[in-house]
Amino acid sequence: MERLASALVLPHPESDVLDLVRLRPHHETEMTAMRVAMEHEEAKGRKVYDVHKENLGYDVTSFDLQTGELRLIEVKGLAAPGGSILLTPNERRVAEDRRDCYWLYVVTNCASAPELQETIRDPARFPWHEVKKVQHYWMDVKAMTGPMPAAGGDDPDGGSPA
Repeated sequence: MERLASALVLPHPESDVLDLVRLRPHHETEMTAMRVAMEHEEAKGRKVYDVHKENLGYDVTSFDLQTGELRLIEVKGLAAPGGSILLTPNERRVAEDRRDCYWLYVVTNCASAPELQETIRDPARFPWHEVKKVQHYWMDVKAMTGPMPAAGGDDPDGGSPA
């Protein structure tokens, strides 16, 4: 067996910055928020389905058997009393496409005393801020299998600079 390449995976250099720490999903917070949102819907007499693992762009389907109202609910949980919430591109797309029945439920204080904030119908109407900053590095696959350029050379094919 011949080794073609090695990779060293390191943590993001800004992984301790508070803004990035807050963006990491926290399983317990998410599950607490889901429980609170689903209990709220069930208390209203609605039939509730947890669909968060299906990547549909929302977490809960709620159906009122009396009125026929359908709610596609995206649930966001915050461990603290406040903070920022994010929508994935898929969640944002579904929120735009299904404005008639898409809801956002934000549960705060998930780490202590969870509190469902006012539920929001049609969250796409709010001024969401698109995150565009993505830092990455690329390399042509041929660079892993071809000859290595001489140190200090600028030519990716290994030749001398002109």
